[in-house]
Amino acid sequence: MASPAASLQEETDATVQEEPSCLSPAPLDRKPEQDWTETEVHDAPPSPKGPTMCGVCAAVESKYKCSRCYLPYCSVACNRTHQSNHPPDPEPELSPPESPPRAPSAEPEGTPNLFGALDKSDKLEWLFRKYPNLPEQLLDIYNETQPPQDDMSARIPASLMRGVPSQGNWSCEKGISKGKAALRRARQLPGEAGEAIREYCTLIMLLVEEEEAKSGAQTVFQQQLAEQDANMIRQLMAAENGGDGC
Repeated sequence: MASPAASLQEETDATVQEEPSCLSPAPLDRKPEQDWTETEVHDAPPSPKGPTMCGVCAAVESKYKCSRCYLPYCSVACNRTHQSNHPPDPEPELSPPESPPRAPSAEPEGTPNLFGALDKSDKLEWLFRKYPNLPEQLLDIYNETQPPQDDMSARIPASLMRGVPSQGNWSCEKGISKGKAALRRARQLPGEAGEAIREYCTLIMLLVEEEEAKSGAQTVFQQQLAEQDANMIRQLMAAENGGDGC
């Protein structure tokens, strides 16, 4: 006689054999569920980026960018705040321009150039900026000292003119005299024109006196006045103060 445990085991095995299987084996060509999920994720379109926020207040969407550092900002107020805190741009390194070689001076060594202060005077440059018409006025005075264009005697060497009777021809003395008269008239002009000439005369004498005091060359100054025939305006200034014109 079989035991109750053995009978129960036989009944269980018979029940399993009689019930049809509801699960079918997975096809061999089907990919795993994990591979399909990863492929679907890769094929999905990327999510859109959010708006760029203002780099100053960080509260509003930016509309502009700084032209110097490209920081986004939203308004004029934020731009002003940014510009006030913006670090300075590095200055480009500029190589100093090469100065052209200076021409050798024709003056003997040891002789001070008393007119050098006029060439490098900031005060004189300022005066020309203050009175823009001053250079033209000085040119008109200088032209009064020059011979007329139709005066042939000015083109003939002075050595060949000795003994020739003067018939109203131009001479150095006449040029200086006409220049002094033109300078005197210019100083007496009303308004800004006369004021410009008067200030120019005062400044010229002041600069020459300062350079004279530095070099201590009073006699050299008188000698150079006689040799500076290329600058008649300065000669006229000396002539008004009792110097020799030619």
